[in-house]
Formats: sequence, C-alpha cells, structure tokens
Amino acid sequence: AEAEGSCLVPATRADRAALMRRVRRRRTADEDRIISPAPGIYARWAHWRSLKPPQRALGIIRGLAALHPDWVFCGPSAALVRGISVSWASLRRTHVVCGPRDGKRLAARIVRHQIEPGDVEVVSGVRVTSLARTAFYCMRDASFPDALAVADSVLRLSGMSRGALRRLLRRSFSGHRGIARTLATCDWADPRAENGGESVARAIMIERGVALPAIQVRLADPLEEDGWFRIDFTWLGEDGRPVAGELDGLVKYVDPAFMGGLDLMAVISGERRREARITAYDMRVARFSLGEVENEASFWRWVRLYGIPFGPPPERRHGVPVRALAGGWSPSCGAGEMSLGGWRLEYQVVVA
Repeated sequence: AEAEGSCLVPATRADRAALMRRVRRRRTADEDRIISPAPGIYARWAHWRSLKPPQRALGIIRGLAALHPDWVFCGPSAALVRGISVSWASLRRTHVVCGPRDGKRLAARIVRHQIEPGDVEVVSGVRVTSLARTAFYCMRDASFPDALAVADSVLRLSGMSRGALRRLLRRSFSGHRGIARTLATCDWADPRAENGGESVARAIMIERGVALPAIQVRLADPLEEDGWFRIDFTWLGEDGRPVAGELDGLVKYVDPAFMGGLDLMAVISGERRREARITAYDMRVARFSLGEVENEASFWRWVRLYGIPFGPPPERRHGVPVRALAGGWSPSCGAGEMSLGGWRLEYQVVVA
C-alpha cells in the first residue's frame, strides 16, 4: 500500500481485527504504531508522519477508493487526484459523491456531497468528477489566490486556452451559484505558472496593484552555448532596469523530484551559479518566499526595495479584481523588449 501511495485496506476480517488491536494500543513504540486515518483504512505511523499533507490526503483517497469502488471523488479531492493545484487547507477533508445510506458511516473528515457527479472519469485508478465540474466546485468558493491556482493548473494540464475554459464552464454551469466569480477568475489564468505557489503569489500581487509580471521568461545561459534557464517573474523596474523575481520554496531543496538526483549542496551550488549568470544580464534578483508575499508589511518593503512598479489596488467584482481602473492604469506590463546586458529579450504577458 505504501509503495502505491495508499492507505492499507485489510483483505480479511481477521486482518482488520488485528489492525484495530494495534490501533487501540496506547503504549506502542512509534515504529510499531498503527493509525486509522479514516474508517476501514490503516497506515503505519512512522510512515504517515513522514508524508506531506497532499500525500496523506491522496493516501486516504486511494484507500477509500479501494474500500468503496462505487464512490466518486469530487471538489479538492478530485483535483488532487488530477494533479490540479489546491491549497493544503482544502485537503483536510475528503470530498465524495455517494448514496444517502453511506452518509451514516462516514467519518467527520469525509464530506458527502449530494450533487450529480456528471461525467465520471477514472484517473490513476480513482473515480473522479469531470475536469470542468472539479474545477468549478474548487474555484467558486475559494479565495481569489486559491482559485487562480486552480485555473492556472487546469490550463497547464489540459492544454486549453483561457477562452476555451471559460466557454466550457459557462456552458456547463450557467445559472449556478458562483459562476460569475469563477469566470472572472479565469480572465487572469495563465498556464505558464509552474506551481500553485507561483499562482498564489501572482494573485496577491494583482490584488494589491502590482504590475503583472512576465512569467517564466526564458534566458540563454551567457556561459554555455546551448544552456538556458527560466525566471519565475520578470518586471521592468521603475528605473527601466529589469527585475527577476524568484519564488523560494523548500521543495527544491528537500524533494527528490525537484533535485534532479543531486544532493543538497549540489542543488545550492547550482542555484548560486544560476543567480550569478542572471546578474550578468544586469538584472536585479529579488528572492522572496510565499510567506513574505502574504504578509502585507514585508510585501511592500520588498516591492519598494526592488523598484517594482505598482498602482492603486484594482476594483473588485464578485470578489475578483478587474482590470478597468480610474486613470487608465491596469496591473500589466503588456509586451515589449528588455535590454539585458547587450541581449534583447522579447516578452509578452498573456493577460491583456
């Protein structure tokens, strides 16, 4: 079960009884301790505590899917299975579409939804709601930053354009509560955001009136003929000098999937060389964490320190920022060219 990223579903009643006896033992060494994250599924505590919230949530979903083959997972649970970026807070509960009789035996952290599941698809062996229904039910009640993370990742994973996503959601959910808010969020979506953290950071910038950056700008490595690298966010500073914004996260230093088989020191050394080569373009490198962006005081200190252009916060409609502002200013740097250490770089912001 651990190898498959799932909680254990016991094969026999005897196995379940043995597991429950282990669960009830109060004085057990951590390496021998067994827990039950949801009724009928089990995990070793030593393994469980090593997992991040998304891995735990996915383990519960896969275990429940094996235990209840007729269940359809929806909302953030379906999004997680599909690889859509959702907030960790939304993963504290598991969302399912199941019959009314099942509701009598659901745990407190399993939420039963009485909705039509629509088109059911099987993704990685788990029955989930359609992409459109999953996206809509995740976006309609989420904050703008969390909803934008969903929209960005839907475009990135599906290959759809922003217009195609809008048409799909309008056609499928016209008249539903929250559809206007969901469509307004789609107007800001950009598939180039590589992860949910970048989407959330960009959304906060939009909400506070910071000029919309060019995303994932590709630069040639000035020292290696065929080398290149990407920058998370790029602005033309108020003084005309480009600013490279790099979102720092621990994942690139601790998750093997992001480390390319290198050890920690090699990853750190590579980051230093990369940053040194970015500065060869006469760019200022502005590193920041998601926590620094979310904290308004530290956010504005960072913006002013690096001369990132900004204007008044945009108006909101349905709780979502809009582009039309008094004075004609809008949070976007449009399209154009940057002069980088003798190189000319063309860039374009997808959101007009």
